[in-house]
Amino acid sequence: MKRDDLIDAVVSGNKWRKLAGYIDAIAAPSHIVSYGGAHSNHLAAAAKVLSDCQHRATFIVRGNELNSRSSAVLRYCTGLGVKLIFITRSEFRQLREHDWQPNRLQRQQWQLPDSVQILPEGGSGPHNRLGCAELWQELLVQGQPDQLWLAAGTGGTARGLLAAMPMHCPTHVHIVSAVRGSHREARHTQQLAQDKGISCQWFDETTFGGFAKETDELRQAQYAFTSATNIPLDPVYNAKVWWHLRDMANSGHLGSGRIVWLHTGGFDLRNSLQD
Repeated sequence: MKRDDLIDAVVSGNKWRKLAGYIDAIAAPSHIVSYGGAHSNHLAAAAKVLSDCQHRATFIVRGNELNSRSSAVLRYCTGLGVKLIFITRSEFRQLREHDWQPNRLQRQQWQLPDSVQILPEGGSGPHNRLGCAELWQELLVQGQPDQLWLAAGTGGTARGLLAAMPMHCPTHVHIVSAVRGSHREARHTQQLAQDKGISCQWFDETTFGGFAKETDELRQAQYAFTSATNIPLDPVYNAKVWWHLRDMANSGHLGSGRIVWLHTGGFDLRNSLQD
């Protein structure tokens, strides 16, 4: 396991890998608009980094039935001075389809200044490549994997790693999606892998009910792993990677060679974020 979860308690793993290039690219102080769900690790990480860098932030949150007290993440963001705006899921999908650019009416309704910087959902974007390129170089120094396993939400980290890998890289990439039905993200990621001649497998979230959902079986597997190793797993992303790894190993389909699990960080919302 590559312990990227040890980078920072909140801005851990792939969240920092993706934000590092973004923070370097924007002028200070700026007004940042970002997007996510009520349990988004990205929103918590972005809130901390933007607050530390003295940027103003407005977060557009999926689910107009929610409020600033609906989750530990949203309470944490509010506590750091982030303005939260809640929109319907259909509006959120439309923004995703338009590359997160709000229209003129939305800018007026959300009371945004004339000049804002957009930080897409999950922290994804061209800036991902800097942090993910550094991550791939670290993996090479530590020993190139025959198999690389990691979790995905938007797939930004996976695509950043694939972009950093050389053509026809022999590493087999296995991506465990935390989102059910993320066909667009899967298609873009697998197309990039195909263009580079890299083997890539995408596991859709069809076992536990979708994003931020869990079952008693997953919870038991998560706690058993942490009890045995003293390595914390979040239930949204990395516990689901462990489930698939364990299932593949038990069924005899995991294969051999150097198998590296990239612990992408995240946290168990029940315990980690303080109000």
